Formats: sequence, C-alpha cells, structure tokens
Amino acid sequence: MIEDIYEPLSRYRDEFREKFSRLTAEKFNELEKESRVDASANAALVAEIEKNTAALEEVKSRRTLWGFLTALAVLLTAGGVGAAIYGIVKRAELRQELLIGLVAGGIAGAVVFLLLMIKLTVPRYRQADEKAKELEQIVREKTEEAWRQMAPLNELFDWRITADLITRTVPRIEFDPFFTEARLRDLRESFGWDDKFNERYSVVNAHSGVINDNPFVFAELLRQDWEMKRYTGHLEISWTETVRDSDGKTRTVRRYQTLTAHVEKPAPVYPTDKMLIFGNDAAPDLVFSREPSGVAGGKGFFNSLERKSRLNELKRYARNLDDESNFTMMSNEEFEVLFHAKDRSDEVGFRLLFTPLAQQQMVDLLNDAEVGFGDDFRFIKRKKINFIMASHLDGTSFSDDPEQFCGYDLESMRKNFQTFNEAVFKSLYFALAPLLIVPLYQQIRTRQAIYGEEEKKRSTFWEHEAIANYYGGKCFAHPQSITQNILKTRCVSRDDAGAGTVEVTASGFRGEDRVDHVSVYGGDGRFHAVPVPWVEYLPVQKTSSYHFVENPDEKTVDLRRSHALLRRSIYTFFK
Repeated sequence: MIEDIYEPLSRYRDEFREKFSRLTAEKFNELEKESRVDASANAALVAEIEKNTAALEEVKSRRTLWGFLTALAVLLTAGGVGAAIYGIVKRAELRQELLIGLVAGGIAGAVVFLLLMIKLTVPRYRQADEKAKELEQIVREKTEEAWRQMAPLNELFDWRITADLITRTVPRIEFDPFFTEARLRDLRESFGWDDKFNERYSVVNAHSGVINDNPFVFAELLRQDWEMKRYTGHLEISWTETVRDSDGKTRTVRRYQTLTAHVEKPAPVYPTDKMLIFGNDAAPDLVFSREPSGVAGGKGFFNSLERKSRLNELKRYARNLDDESNFTMMSNEEFEVLFHAKDRSDEVGFRLLFTPLAQQQMVDLLNDAEVGFGDDFRFIKRKKINFIMASHLDGTSFSDDPEQFCGYDLESMRKNFQTFNEAVFKSLYFALAPLLIVPLYQQIRTRQAIYGEEEKKRSTFWEHEAIANYYGGKCFAHPQSITQNILKTRCVSRDDAGAGTVEVTASGFRGEDRVDHVSVYGGDGRFHAVPVPWVEYLPVQKTSSYHFVENPDEKTVDLRRSHALLRRSIYTFFK
C-alpha cells in the first residue's frame, strides 16, 4: 500500500531529498554501464581537449596582440610617409630645418616601421594565426571523437527519465506517459474544468499525472499581451545669432541643437505562465484564494508588528456582521495570518480541508525557505479545480527533452544530469506540497479510479501544441511575421492505428513602418516637427500541419531517441 504524505516538508528533508539524489546517481550509472562507454578513455580525451583549448586561447591572445601591433605599425608607416609628402608639398612655405626634419624623419620613420612589420609583427602574427588554426583543428577533431565516444550513452537518454525518478522517489505522485484525452475529459466532466482558459494560451509544455488517482497538470503556457513601447526620434537644427564679444563688437555665430522626441505605441509581448492544475472532489463548493503574505519566515520587531497588525485586521473582519462574509477565525492564528484566505466561501468545507495538522504543516511550509521555497505561491481553489502558481516554477525547466543530458564529457554529463534532475524534483515537489498537506486531497479517489473505467490512450491538443512549440514557431509562422507566434492546434484526422494529422494555426504580427511628427520647442525660439519612426504591428496568420503516430502501449515503445523525431517516447512526427 502506498503511504500518503501529510508532512511534505519534513519528508523531503529527512527522506525524499536523499532518496532522489541516490536514485538519480544510480540511474546515470545504470545508463553508463548499459552504454559500455570507456570512462578512462573519455577522461583522457577530455583532458586533451581542455589542454588544447587552453593553448588555443593563449595563442589567440598572442595573435590579437601581434595583429594590433601590425595595425599600429601600418598607421605609423603611413604617418611617416604622410609627413614626408607634406614636407615636399609645402616646401616653399616651411623653414629649411623643418622641411628637412619632416622629409628625412618621415622617410626614416616609415622605413623603420615598415621593416618592423616585415621582420617582426607580420611574421609573428602569421605564426600565431597558423598555430591557432592548427589548434582549432585539433580541438574540433578531438571533440568530434569525444562525441562519438559518448554516442552510445547519449542515445539512451529518453523523455521520461525525470518523471520516472520522481515516481520512484514519491510513489504517491504518478506521471502519465503523455496527456491523454481521457485525462482531459476527466478534468472537464468530473471537476468542471473550463477549456475557455486555453483560448488565449499556447501550450509549451504539459506534464499530467495523478495523486491517488486525482489528476494534476504541470503547464507551461505562452500568451500574447500588449505593452507600450517607447520610440525615440531626433532632429538636428541650426540657427544664427548675433552676439557681442568682450570688446563690445558684434559678430554672427551659428548654433546647433539636437531635438529629441518620444512616442509610445503598443507592441506585442509574449510572457509564459507556469502553473499546477489539480482536480479533486473534496469540498466541491469551496472557493478561496491566497497570495504570498510577505511576512512568512520573517523575524524581528517590525515583522512581529506587521503580523500583529494583520491579525487584528482579521479579527475585526471576523466580527463584522454587516457584510455577507461568513469568515470565522480558526484557533491557529499564525495559519490565518500567513495563509490569509479570508475570501473563502464555505467555512465548513475549508475546515474539512485544513485540519489542525494541515494548518500546522502549512505554517511550517510557509515559514521555511531553506529546505523548500517558503511563501512564494498563490493557491486558488475554484470548487473542484485548484491552481498553484509558485514563483520558483518560473525558473524551472518543464522540458523533458533528452538532448539536455547529452554531451561529450562523461563527468560533466554526470554532474549536469544530477544537478538538473534534483532541481526539477525539488521545484515540482514543493509546487505539489500545498496540496499534499491537505489529508482529504489524498484520501478521496475519483469515480473513474473506483469503478475502473477504461482510459483510452489518445493524446490531447495540449500535447499537440507542445509538439508544435517544440519544433518552434518559426516552422509554422507566416512569412511576414516578425514576432513570436501563438500556435493553436486542431486534430483533423486520426485512425485506429494512432496515426493522424494535426493542423497548426500560427498567429503573429507583421510590422509596418510609421512616422509620427512631434512638435518640440527649439533653442531658436520655434517649434519643430521631430520625426519619430515606430512600428505598427498588424496580425497575420498561417495554417499548416504535421503528421504523427502514437503508440498507446508504452511497454512496447522503444525509448531510445532518434534525433528530434521521437517525442515523449510515443510520438514520431514528420514535417
């Protein structure tokens, strides 16, 4: 029987962190053993690459120095010749000694610097250049050899490594091989998920799974917004003025001024949002939201003062009988101050979720920023759908592309594999932690899980958009688009064997050059129309398609990657 997790902070600190680290190291060692790469041979070859790379950098520095000295010698030679020519041309106007000095000194200097170039700087530059090219060739060849050495290992990395390691560490958290239509349908029909949410987003990455058969999705979503962009224009003006000098005489002078003007125009921007979406039947009518408190984990007089002020505010809010709120303070006042979900719609449902144990675990989680991430998350419950938006997720890679583990240096690959997976595990685990704290969320199972309904392993449009974004917007963009693109997909055909076609609509913007003229007052006492060029963004769309083949039986899937044609171990796409 799989054990529930009600104390996620202490379980991570005392158990899961070390267990995941050990399993990750064992996984890499297992892959290394299976690949049969020669670690000692690779270490020796990498040492040669590093030695030659260091030598190359030193030679490049010398080449730069000799190149600079050669250029300087050229300039000085030209200066000497120029001085001699100037003396000859101006000989009638110059004193004899100055003429002789210019001509003789110029010729002598030119000869000296010319000989310096011929005998020293140019040969040394060429010597350094030839050595640099030789070392570049050596580094290139040895690096290619190292890549060939590591090819058997690089081919073993697959799309499910991180997810499998997380499930082996915390069996209560299970990841799907891919986001299925059945999983999405369950979110819609069982938990009231509204797909209108997706209309303004394009899915970059999506990882679905279950906690005791209750579905969750980690989503990385791209959206298009507008912000005001500042454009600047300049205009050079001049005018004449009559001024009086110190002797009392008047004279005319010309003044110059650069006028500057600005305009602000709307421009598209493309931020990404990362979030956790979780469906659960517990407290099905409860609605609440909470934001980071800003006082969790803090110490000192002012923090204590702020906490006391917020507690008094909550007490006054609870005593206010004039509004429609039925907010009632819990006995754990620190929980109320830190969690601060005073907009909860159902006190009974809220207490069912946040038992005394859950309240204290939440306080511990919010106050800790050493083991976990502290109070950095928003928690929104909309009846049966829960959202977690944590700031630490913003810096977490949701990509499971095995290319990120590949390399030619075995020890660097080992370190990267360990560091990357540990960082992802910690980030995803502490995004799930606020949900794991709630006992009822792990005790309630879905109807589908109880009655064992058949789940069809067919991919959803979330996966299709993630695939399109994996290839990149440029593959599908309108030829006139100069911005990022929002990719939306529609599965237009799919046969019983799992082969199908996805239609991709890429929405971006083309740019039209515009000029506004802004009136600016100049130093000449007049207004001038300063031209400010700017870009108007006009929408463009293009629809294209790609083909896919999916294998719903993950046990028969070849997990070895074939360049970029294998996606999530079940897809093969052809442009």
